[in-house]
Amino acid sequence: MNSPLVSILISCYGQLNHTQKCLKQINLSLEAEEIRYELLIIDDNSPDSTASYLRSLDPCIRTFFNQENRGYAKNNNRLGNEAKGDILCFLNNDVFVKGDWLRPMIEALSSYPNVGIVGNVQQLAGSSTYDHMGVVFSPQGNPRHYGQGFRMNSFKGEVKEWSAVTAACCLMYRHDFLELGGFDEMFVNGCEDVDFCLRLSAEGKCSVVVHDSVVEHVKSASEGRKRFNDQNFQILNKRWGVGIRRDQSVKDQKLHAITYFYRGFYKPFSTNLGKWIQSILILIGVKKLK
Repeated sequence: MNSPLVSILISCYGQLNHTQKCLKQINLSLEAEEIRYELLIIDDNSPDSTASYLRSLDPCIRTFFNQENRGYAKNNNRLGNEAKGDILCFLNNDVFVKGDWLRPMIEALSSYPNVGIVGNVQQLAGSSTYDHMGVVFSPQGNPRHYGQGFRMNSFKGEVKEWSAVTAACCLMYRHDFLELGGFDEMFVNGCEDVDFCLRLSAEGKCSVVVHDSVVEHVKSASEGRKRFNDQNFQILNKRWGVGIRRDQSVKDQKLHAITYFYRGFYKPFSTNLGKWIQSILILIGVKKLK
Protein backbone atom coordinates (compact mmCIF):
# COMPACT_ATOMS: atom_id res chain seq x y z
CA MET A 1 0.00 0.00 0.00
CA ASN A 2 1.33 3.42 -0.92
CA SER A 3 2.00 5.87 1.90
CA PRO A 4 -0.33 8.88 1.96
CA LEU A 5 0.65 11.98 0.02
CA VAL A 6 1.61 14.84 2.34
CA SER A 7 1.12 18.40 1.06
CA ILE A 8 3.64 20.75 2.71
CA LEU A 9 2.20 24.27 2.65
CA ILE A 10 4.38 27.36 3.13
CA SER A 11 3.35 31.01 3.15
CA CYS A 12 6.14 33.58 2.65
CA TYR A 13 6.34 37.29 3.33
CA GLY A 14 9.89 38.54 2.90
CA GLN A 15 12.75 36.91 4.82
CA LEU A 16 14.11 35.23 1.68
CA ASN A 17 17.08 33.79 3.57
CA HIS A 18 14.72 31.95 5.91
CA THR A 19 12.68 30.58 3.00
CA GLN A 20 15.81 29.29 1.28
CA LYS A 21 17.03 27.57 4.44
CA CYS A 22 13.55 26.18 5.13
CA LEU A 23 13.37 24.54 1.69
CA LYS A 24 16.93 23.23 1.96
CA GLN A 25 16.18 21.60 5.31
CA ILE A 26 13.01 19.98 3.97
CA ASN A 27 14.99 18.42 1.15
CA LEU A 28 17.80 17.27 3.45
CA SER A 29 15.46 15.74 6.01
CA LEU A 30 13.14 13.96 3.57
CA GLU A 31 15.44 12.88 0.75
CA ALA A 32 16.23 9.56 2.44
CA GLU A 33 12.69 8.99 3.74
CA GLU A 34 10.04 6.99 1.92
CA ILE A 35 7.49 9.76 2.37
CA ARG A 36 5.47 10.98 -0.59
CA TYR A 37 5.08 14.71 -0.49
CA GLU A 38 4.34 17.75 -2.62
CA LEU A 39 5.45 21.30 -1.87
CA LEU A 40 3.17 24.33 -2.28
CA ILE A 41 4.48 27.84 -1.60
CA ILE A 42 2.67 31.16 -1.75
CA ASP A 43 4.38 34.55 -1.81
CA ASP A 44 2.33 37.17 0.05
CA ASN A 45 3.50 40.14 -2.05
CA SER A 46 6.94 40.17 -0.44
CA PRO A 47 8.92 43.43 -0.51
CA ASP A 48 12.16 41.59 -1.32
CA SER A 49 13.17 39.20 -4.12
CA THR A 50 11.23 36.22 -2.75
CA ALA A 51 8.90 36.11 -5.76
CA SER A 52 11.81 35.99 -8.22
CA TYR A 53 13.44 33.21 -6.23
CA LEU A 54 10.26 31.14 -6.15
CA ARG A 55 9.85 31.51 -9.93
CA SER A 56 13.34 30.02 -10.34
CA LEU A 57 12.47 26.82 -8.47
CA ASP A 58 11.88 23.44 -10.07
CA PRO A 59 8.42 23.37 -11.72
CA CYS A 60 7.46 20.39 -9.55
CA ILE A 61 7.22 22.85 -6.65
CA ARG A 62 3.83 24.53 -6.99
CA THR A 63 4.11 28.28 -6.46
CA PHE A 64 1.45 30.97 -6.08
CA PHE A 65 1.74 34.74 -5.97
CA ASN A 66 -0.42 37.43 -4.34
CA GLN A 67 -0.71 40.94 -5.73
CA GLU A 68 -1.48 42.23 -2.23
CA ASN A 69 -0.66 41.12 1.28
CA ARG A 70 -3.38 38.73 2.49
CA GLY A 71 -2.02 37.16 5.67
CA TYR A 72 -1.59 33.67 7.10
CA ALA A 73 -5.18 32.44 7.22
CA LYS A 74 -6.15 33.44 3.67
CA ASN A 75 -2.88 32.18 2.21
CA ASN A 76 -3.06 28.78 3.85
CA ASN A 77 -6.75 28.38 3.08
CA ARG A 78 -5.89 28.85 -0.58
CA LEU A 79 -3.04 26.35 -0.39
CA GLY A 80 -5.24 23.88 1.49
CA ASN A 81 -7.78 24.01 -1.32
CA GLU A 82 -5.06 23.64 -3.97
CA ALA A 83 -3.35 20.70 -2.21
CA LYS A 84 -3.65 17.17 -3.56
CA GLY A 85 -2.49 15.29 -0.47
CA ASP A 86 -4.62 13.45 2.06
CA ILE A 87 -2.51 15.08 4.79
CA LEU A 88 -1.71 18.78 5.09
CA CYS A 89 1.52 19.94 6.74
CA PHE A 90 1.45 23.65 7.56
CA LEU A 91 4.98 24.99 7.89
CA ASN A 92 6.17 28.54 8.50
CA ASN A 93 9.00 29.70 6.26
CA ASP A 94 11.09 30.47 9.38
CA VAL A 95 10.83 26.89 10.65
CA PHE A 96 13.83 24.67 9.94
CA VAL A 97 13.10 20.95 10.08
CA LYS A 98 15.70 18.37 10.96
CA GLY A 99 16.12 14.64 11.45
CA ASP A 100 13.11 12.34 11.60
CA TRP A 101 10.51 15.05 12.23
CA LEU A 102 7.66 14.19 9.83
CA ARG A 103 7.18 10.43 10.12
CA PRO A 104 6.38 10.45 13.89
CA MET A 105 3.78 13.14 13.24
CA ILE A 106 2.16 11.09 10.45
CA GLU A 107 2.09 8.02 12.72
CA ALA A 108 0.44 10.00 15.52
CA LEU A 109 -2.17 11.41 13.12
CA SER A 110 -3.11 7.92 11.94
CA SER A 111 -2.96 6.06 15.25
CA TYR A 112 -3.80 8.41 18.13
CA PRO A 113 -7.51 8.20 19.12
CA ASN A 114 -9.72 11.03 17.84
CA VAL A 115 -6.76 13.15 16.78
CA GLY A 116 -7.58 16.26 14.79
CA ILE A 117 -4.23 18.05 14.64
CA VAL A 118 -0.64 17.07 15.40
CA GLY A 119 2.04 19.54 16.45
CA ASN A 120 5.63 19.15 17.54
CA VAL A 121 8.28 20.61 19.81
CA GLN A 122 9.88 23.83 18.60
CA GLN A 123 13.27 25.06 19.68
CA LEU A 124 14.31 28.67 19.14
CA ALA A 125 16.71 28.76 16.19
CA GLY A 126 20.29 29.31 17.24
CA SER A 127 19.42 28.70 20.89
CA SER A 128 19.38 25.88 23.40
CA THR A 129 15.96 26.97 24.68
CA TYR A 130 12.50 25.86 23.59
CA ASP A 131 9.50 27.92 22.53
CA HIS A 132 6.64 25.43 22.07
CA MET A 133 5.69 22.07 23.49
CA GLY A 134 1.94 22.67 23.33
CA VAL A 135 -0.53 25.47 24.05
CA VAL A 136 -2.12 26.02 27.48
CA PHE A 137 -4.57 28.66 28.69
CA SER A 138 -4.04 31.09 31.55
CA PRO A 139 -6.65 31.65 34.28
CA GLN A 140 -7.64 34.76 32.30
CA GLY A 141 -8.12 32.71 29.13
CA ASN A 142 -4.98 33.76 27.24
CA PRO A 143 -3.26 31.10 25.13
CA ARG A 144 0.41 30.58 25.96
CA HIS A 145 3.12 28.28 24.65
CA TYR A 146 4.09 25.78 27.31
CA GLY A 147 7.86 25.42 27.64
CA GLN A 148 8.96 28.91 26.59
CA GLY A 149 12.53 29.39 27.81
CA PHE A 150 12.88 25.77 28.94
CA ARG A 151 16.14 23.94 28.29
CA MET A 152 14.64 20.45 28.59
CA ASN A 153 12.00 18.68 26.49
CA SER A 154 9.59 17.99 29.37
CA PHE A 155 7.69 15.10 27.77
CA LYS A 156 10.34 13.48 25.59
CA GLY A 157 9.16 10.15 24.20
CA GLU A 158 5.47 11.01 24.59
CA VAL A 159 2.58 11.84 22.33
CA LYS A 160 0.72 14.22 24.64
CA GLU A 161 -2.68 15.87 24.34
CA TRP A 162 -2.84 19.67 24.70
CA SER A 163 -5.57 22.29 24.58
CA ALA A 164 -4.10 23.55 21.28
CA VAL A 165 -0.91 23.58 19.20
CA THR A 166 0.78 26.19 17.08
CA ALA A 167 0.34 25.99 13.31
CA ALA A 168 3.96 27.03 12.72
CA CYS A 169 4.46 23.31 12.10
CA CYS A 170 1.48 20.98 12.27
CA LEU A 171 -0.32 18.14 10.48
CA MET A 172 -3.98 17.40 9.87
CA TYR A 173 -6.14 15.53 7.43
CA ARG A 174 -7.18 17.63 4.45
CA HIS A 175 -10.82 16.57 4.74
CA ASP A 176 -10.94 17.81 8.37
CA PHE A 177 -9.43 21.14 7.35
CA LEU A 178 -11.90 21.64 4.52
CA GLU A 179 -14.94 20.42 6.46
CA LEU A 180 -14.28 23.03 9.16
CA GLY A 181 -13.83 25.74 6.53
CA GLY A 182 -10.09 26.14 7.09
CA PHE A 183 -8.66 28.92 9.24
CA ASP A 184 -11.05 31.73 10.16
CA GLU A 185 -9.99 34.71 8.05
CA MET A 186 -11.20 37.17 10.70
CA PHE A 187 -7.86 36.50 12.41
CA VAL A 188 -4.82 38.30 11.00
CA ASN A 189 -1.52 36.48 11.59
CA GLY A 190 -2.41 35.20 15.02
CA CYS A 191 -4.87 33.02 17.02
CA GLU A 192 -6.25 31.35 13.88
CA ASP A 193 -4.47 28.14 14.88
CA VAL A 194 -5.82 28.24 18.45
CA ASP A 195 -9.33 28.95 17.14
CA PHE A 196 -9.02 26.01 14.73
CA CYS A 197 -7.94 23.67 17.54
CA LEU A 198 -10.92 24.77 19.63
CA ARG A 199 -13.26 24.14 16.70
CA LEU A 200 -11.77 20.66 16.33
CA SER A 201 -12.29 20.09 20.05
CA ALA A 202 -15.95 21.08 19.69
CA GLU A 203 -16.21 18.29 17.10
CA GLY A 204 -14.72 15.76 19.53
CA LYS A 205 -11.20 15.80 18.07
CA CYS A 206 -8.07 16.50 20.07
CA SER A 207 -4.77 18.33 19.59
CA VAL A 208 -1.57 16.40 20.31
CA VAL A 209 2.17 17.06 20.24
CA VAL A 210 4.76 14.46 19.25
CA HIS A 211 7.57 15.30 21.65
CA ASP A 212 10.17 13.33 19.68
CA SER A 213 9.61 15.55 16.62
CA VAL A 214 11.74 18.64 17.16
CA VAL A 215 12.24 21.56 14.75
CA GLU A 216 13.86 24.99 14.97
CA HIS A 217 11.79 28.17 14.74
CA VAL A 218 13.05 31.73 14.30
CA LYS A 219 9.58 32.91 15.46
CA SER A 220 7.80 36.09 14.36
CA ALA A 221 10.42 36.81 11.71
CA SER A 222 8.04 38.53 9.28
CA GLU A 223 7.65 42.28 9.59
CA GLY A 224 4.45 43.32 11.39
CA ARG A 225 3.82 39.79 12.66
CA LYS A 226 2.41 40.99 16.02
CA ARG A 227 0.55 44.07 14.78
CA PHE A 228 -2.89 42.54 15.23
CA ASN A 229 -2.31 40.60 18.48
CA ASP A 230 -4.81 42.58 20.57
CA GLN A 231 -7.49 42.45 17.87
CA ASN A 232 -6.98 38.70 17.41
CA PHE A 233 -7.29 37.99 21.12
CA GLN A 234 -10.46 40.07 21.36
CA ILE A 235 -12.06 37.93 18.64
CA LEU A 236 -10.88 34.72 20.30
CA ASN A 237 -12.08 35.83 23.73
CA LYS A 238 -15.50 36.91 22.45
CA ARG A 239 -16.00 33.56 20.74
CA TRP A 240 -14.44 31.13 23.22
CA GLY A 241 -13.57 33.05 26.42
CA VAL A 242 -16.35 31.82 28.69
CA GLY A 243 -15.79 28.19 27.72
CA ILE A 244 -12.00 28.47 27.96
CA ARG A 245 -12.08 29.89 31.49
CA ARG A 246 -14.58 27.22 32.52
CA ASP A 247 -12.78 24.24 30.95
CA GLN A 248 -9.29 24.62 29.43
CA SER A 249 -8.00 27.16 31.99
CA VAL A 250 -8.99 24.84 34.83
CA LYS A 251 -7.49 21.78 33.15
CA ASP A 252 -4.30 23.65 32.20
CA GLN A 253 -3.74 25.53 35.47
CA LYS A 254 -0.69 23.59 36.71
CA LEU A 255 1.01 23.47 33.31
CA HIS A 256 0.35 27.18 32.82
CA ALA A 257 1.64 27.93 36.32
CA ILE A 258 4.88 26.07 35.57
CA THR A 259 5.57 27.95 32.36
CA TYR A 260 4.57 31.36 33.80
CA PHE A 261 6.64 30.80 36.94
CA TYR A 262 9.65 30.08 34.74
CA ARG A 263 8.90 33.21 32.70
CA GLY A 264 9.68 35.27 35.79
CA PHE A 265 13.31 34.20 35.47
CA TYR A 266 13.96 34.36 31.73
CA LYS A 267 11.68 37.34 30.92
CA PRO A 268 11.35 39.19 34.24
CA PHE A 269 10.57 42.59 32.73
CA SER A 270 7.60 41.27 30.76
CA THR A 271 6.18 39.20 33.63
CA ASN A 272 3.17 40.45 35.58
CA LEU A 273 4.03 40.22 39.28
CA GLY A 274 0.45 39.46 40.36
CA LYS A 275 0.09 36.66 37.80
CA TRP A 276 3.52 35.32 38.74
CA ILE A 277 2.53 35.11 42.41
CA GLN A 278 -0.72 33.46 41.37
CA SER A 279 1.27 30.82 39.49
CA ILE A 280 3.29 30.08 42.65
CA LEU A 281 0.11 29.73 44.72
CA ILE A 282 -1.31 27.28 42.17
CA LEU A 283 1.91 25.25 42.13
CA ILE A 284 2.09 24.91 45.91
CA GLY A 285 -1.62 24.14 46.14
CA VAL A 286 -2.73 27.24 48.05
CA LYS A 287 -4.87 28.42 45.15
CA LYS A 288 -6.89 26.28 42.78
CA LEU A 289 -9.14 27.17 39.86
CA LYS A 290 -12.57 25.59 39.90
